[in-house]
Amino acid sequence: MRRSLWPLVSSLAFALLANGCEKADPNSSAYWIQKIGTEDRRQAIQKLGEMKAQDAVQPLMEAYKENRHRAQIITALSQIGDKAATPTMLEALKDTTEPKSGQLAAATLLDWGEVNHADVFVPVLSNKATPKETLYGVLKILAESPDPRATSVLLEILTGDPDLQPITLNGLAAEALGKLKEPKAIDGLISCLWLDDHLGRNEVPNCRLALNRIGPQAVPALIQALERKNRGVEKRAHKFKFDKGGLIEAKAAEVLIDFAPAEAVEPLLAALKRTETMPVEFQQKPDKANAFVMSGVQKVISISTALAAIGDERAVEPLLAIAGSKELALEHKMAATQQLAFLGSTKALPGLIKLLDDEPHQNDPVSQGFRIQLALAVTNLLDGSSADLMKKVEAKLKAIRDKMPKYAADKKPDVAKAQAKIKEIDDLIAEDEKDLTTEANRAKLRAHKEEKEQWKNALNQYNADIKAYDDWAKEYDNMLTKIEALRECTDNAACWGNKLADEKSTVRMMAAYRLAQSKDPQAAVPELIKHVNTEDLTLRNVIFFGLNRLGDHSIIPELEKLRAADVERAAKKKEFQGAIYTIDLMLAKLSHR
Repeated sequence: MRRSLWPLVSSLAFALLANGCEKADPNSSAYWIQKIGTEDRRQAIQKLGEMKAQDAVQPLMEAYKENRHRAQIITALSQIGDKAATPTMLEALKDTTEPKSGQLAAATLLDWGEVNHADVFVPVLSNKATPKETLYGVLKILAESPDPRATSVLLEILTGDPDLQPITLNGLAAEALGKLKEPKAIDGLISCLWLDDHLGRNEVPNCRLALNRIGPQAVPALIQALERKNRGVEKRAHKFKFDKGGLIEAKAAEVLIDFAPAEAVEPLLAALKRTETMPVEFQQKPDKANAFVMSGVQKVISISTALAAIGDERAVEPLLAIAGSKELALEHKMAATQQLAFLGSTKALPGLIKLLDDEPHQNDPVSQGFRIQLALAVTNLLDGSSADLMKKVEAKLKAIRDKMPKYAADKKPDVAKAQAKIKEIDDLIAEDEKDLTTEANRAKLRAHKEEKEQWKNALNQYNADIKAYDDWAKEYDNMLTKIEALRECTDNAACWGNKLADEKSTVRMMAAYRLAQSKDPQAAVPELIKHVNTEDLTLRNVIFFGLNRLGDHSIIPELEKLRAADVERAAKKKEFQGAIYTIDLMLAKLSHR
C-alpha cells in the first residue's frame, strides 16, 4: 500500500517545490541556492557571492566537488568570507588546473588567519606541477606566518634558479626562513645577495633582512664571501661577469655593516687594500668599463661604512690614505672622508687637517667640493676636549670662508662681459633679420645665433660659479656654528639631546654625530631615542647609526612605535617606505643584543 502511494507523494512534493521556486524571491539567497543545480549555475554562484550569503557556504562547498565552475565558487566563497569554507580553499590549493583560484584561495586563507595548515602547504609547494600563482600565494602565507614543518621545501625554493622560477618566490622563502631564524638558510641567503633574474630584478632586501633575523652566526659565511672564498658566489660571478671590480666585496661588506663584527676588521682592511686592473675586454666597451669603475667605488663606500660601523681605529690610516690619494677617483676619496667622520676616532684629525690645508684652485669646483667634505669631517670629529684644537680649526674655516666672497667678486667682470656680448649680438641679429633674401645673410644670422648661445652658456656658468661660492660660504658658516655648539656642550649628552631639537639643522646634525660617537651609551641612547621619531630622514640616519653602535634590545619597544608611525606616514609619503625597511633591519639586529 505504502509503496503504491510513493510515486504520488513524490510527484506532489516535486510540484510543491516547483511551485515554491516560482514564488521564491529572486533577491533571496534561497532562490539562488536552488539554482546551483540548474543551467543558471554560473549566475547563481556569482549572485550568492555578491550577496555574501552565509547560508550558501555549504551548498557551494558541495558544488565544488562536482568539478564545474570551480573558479567562480572560490571567488564566491572568498566574497562571503566564512571560515567554514576553509577545507574547500585548501582543496583549491591542490588543484593544478586553476592557478588564479589557487592564488585567491591562498590570499583568502591568509586574510582569515587560517595559516596552520602545513600538512597541505608543504605538499603543494613540493609538487612540481603546482602553478606559480599558487606557489606565490602559499609562500605569502608562510612568509607572514612561517611553519618549521616547511623548512626543507623553503630551503629548496630559496636556492631555486631565477631563470626557472619567479625570483619573488626566492624572496618569500627568504622572508619565511629569516623569521624562523633557520641557520641552514645562511648559505642560500648569502648566495641570494648576488642573485637576479634576466630583467635585473633581485630579492636582496628580503635576503639581507633574513640574515639579520638569523643573527651573528651568519658572520663567518659573510666574511668568507668577502674574502672571495664562497665557491657558489664565485661560480655565478664568473658566469655572469661580475667577478671583477669589487661588487662581491661591496655586497658582503654592506651586510656586515648590520652586524658590525670586530672579527671582520682585518678582512675588511685587506679587501679595501686589494686593487684590480681593468680587464682589456672591459676597456674596449664603455658600459663594461663604467660598471667596473662604479663597482670599485661601491666597494670603497661599503667597506668604509662597515669599518665606521664597527668603530675600530685600525681603519683610520687606510681610510686617510684613500682620502689623500692623488690617483683614486673623487668618489673613493669622498667615501673615505665621510666614513672617517662616522668612525669617530679623533686620531684621524691630524691627517684630515693636513689635507684641508691643500689649497684648491678657485675655479676647480670638484676640489672645492672635496675640501668642504674634509672640513665637515673635521668638524664632526671634534669632541671638545681640546680648546686649542677647536680654535685652530675655527681659524682655518674662517680663513677659507673669507675667500669665497673674493672668488665671487672675481667672477663679476666675466658676467658683465658676457652680458655686454649678448646685447651686442642681439643688435647684430636684429640687423641680420632685416634682409634674409640671400644665403649669405641667412648664414650670418645662424652664426650670430650660435655665438649668442655660447655666450649665454658662459653667462650661466659664471652665475652658477658665483652661486656656488655663496653656497660654500654658507657651508663654512654652518661648520662654525657647530663649533659654537661644541664649546657649549662638549661631552654632555643631555646638552646634545637638547640640541637635537635645535632650530638649526646643522646643530641638530652635530648633536646626532656627538651622541652617536659617545663613550657613554647609558647617557647617549636615551637622548637619541627621544628624537628618533623625527621626519628628517637625514638626521634620523645619523641617529640610527648611533643606536646601531650603542643600543641593545631594550629600545625595541620604542622602535616598534616608530615603525607603526612610519606605516601611517608611508601611506602619504613614499620616502617612508624605505624608512620602514631600515627600522625592520634595526629591530632584527637589536633582537640579538
